[in-house]
Amino acid sequence: MMLLKILICAVGSYLLGSVNSGIIFTKLFTGLDLRTQGSGNAGSTNAYRVLGVWRTLLVVLGDALKGVIAVLLCGLILGHEGRICSFLFVILGHVYPVFYGFKGGKGVLTTAAITAVFDWRIAVGLLIVFLIFVVATRYVSLGSVMGAVSMPFLVYGFSGGDVVFTFCATFISAWVIILHKDNLIRLKNGTESKIKLNKHMTVSKADPAQGKTEQK
Repeated sequence: MMLLKILICAVGSYLLGSVNSGIIFTKLFTGLDLRTQGSGNAGSTNAYRVLGVWRTLLVVLGDALKGVIAVLLCGLILGHEGRICSFLFVILGHVYPVFYGFKGGKGVLTTAAITAVFDWRIAVGLLIVFLIFVVATRYVSLGSVMGAVSMPFLVYGFSGGDVVFTFCATFISAWVIILHKDNLIRLKNGTESKIKLNKHMTVSKADPAQGKTEQK
């Protein structure tokens, strides 16, 4: 019975994580595949460049809710261990979605939302770290990476030293940082794009081979 519960949590969380709000809403509003626009990433930052502020709020809400719902349900099925199992597999689904050719986002927003289920203070801490670096530099990628760096420490501090949860958080943090390796290279070379408030990309058909459109 225990094995069946673990399997339900893992598979269910992965499938729910594979539902990508950025891809869905970009297709709904523009008819385009988000992964052929802007940076080519299926996350909320690229969705913002394509959809603008208000439509991107739907993307943010969708990607946050799927993680929260999955973790809450798995908590009911298997308790704390179920929530941790769900945490890992929701992010796996978001990054490698079975519904979209295993090409998804980087899991930053969904990860932050999930931590709020365990302890809201962790999510607030991540948000503060993220905003400090984004406001200071206007690099969303840098804010995301620094948030990932801080997560294991926040988890350890606010979970009362929960070893399993801290290990899970450390693993996901390292994973998120690795997914940002191209951004880190561009940051080092000074070629990373800065976020531009109140602006969005001109939505047009993109060359799939290039995976990008021009930004105005």
